[in-house]
Amino acid sequence: MEKTSLTGGDFRILARSHANYLAQINIRMNERQEQTADVLGKLTVLGTIVLPMNIITGLWGMNVWVPGQDYEGDLTWFFAITAALCAFGLACYWIAKRVYGIV
Repeated sequence: MEKTSLTGGDFRILARSHANYLAQINIRMNERQEQTADVLGKLTVLGTIVLPMNIITGLWGMNVWVPGQDYEGDLTWFFAITAALCAFGLACYWIAKRVYGIV
């Protein structure tokens, strides 16, 4: 049987291959981190938009006076408040998309 041995040139080829492999893994990890940061940025924007609306609706779900509650059967105040919250959410989304380019 013949015994094979690696020469100095073979080790250099293996070292280069190993360095290229590690560089490729590093590039893929950086791409994944960028994707994760992008998703987290969008979730932060969504949370920023939803939080004020959640606070307002949570307060009015407790025992506090709500505008228009004196008018039985009249849903004008309800729809006005709902429309204002929707307009606030859409305005925040528009600002985040157009002005800051986040979403």
